[in-house]
Amino acid sequence: LPDQLRKSIEMKAQAEQDAERMDYELEKEKKKAEQDAALMMIEAEQDAKRMDYELEKDKKQAEQDAALMEYTLQQERKEAERKAIEAQGIADFQSIVSDGISENLLKWKGIEATEKLADSDNAKMVIMGGGGSGGLPVILSGGD
Repeated sequence: LPDQLRKSIEMKAQAEQDAERMDYELEKEKKKAEQDAALMMIEAEQDAKRMDYELEKDKKQAEQDAALMEYTLQQERKEAERKAIEAQGIADFQSIVSDGISENLLKWKGIEATEKLADSDNAKMVIMGGGGSGGLPVILSGGD
């Protein structure tokens, strides 16, 4: 075969081999791209599921926190109501006691206390009718 024909045939064969190699490389890269895309889709789905899980978890935690806050507020309202009732009871008691205590009752109780003290072994001296004491006895005692 003439030299030029032989070179032409060799070049054509080389071009066909190069074309096949390029097709093979292109197909290989196409498959890798498809695999990468599939992997990215799987990762994206997993990320979405993870985010959904975290959002649901956060939502449940927020609901629990809200329920706890509502419970706490309810307990505080009950405690405030209890304190209001207690304060009213104390005010009523003070009103009843202050209405029931007269000057004469206080003097009588002072006299009773003076008598008891005078009868005790520790009493040393009782001074009756101190002007600044509202007519109640003044009791002076010393140590044994």
